[in-house]
Amino acid sequence: MPEITDRYFKHIREQNVAGVAALFASDATYTMPDGRRFTGDSEIRGWFSKLFASLVLTPRIVSTVATETAVAVEIENILPDGATRRTANFFHLNSQGLIEALRVYQQG
Repeated sequence: MPEITDRYFKHIREQNVAGVAALFASDATYTMPDGRRFTGDSEIRGWFSKLFASLVLTPRIVSTVATETAVAVEIENILPDGATRRTANFFHLNSQGLIEALRVYQQG
């Protein structure tokens, strides 16, 4: 299952809203480190459109742990100001292999 996370982060680096959105189930949820939650295709697509309009992300995968239905990925982002942001991303997949829930936690 790590291939879905590889595609996800590839689309993030490319700022490909349609590519990212296609990886989510239509009723998926996406939860941000600050607790904001986006549900369904329209809200998730809208969030990524807004995000990509304001920030270029360059996620680098640090480590991955996967089972048949879940993937945990630690990433590192170098922000435009040179700061580093590390997050832990927990992907839960449905029976079709699409993301049904993604929770992102920022590391200290």
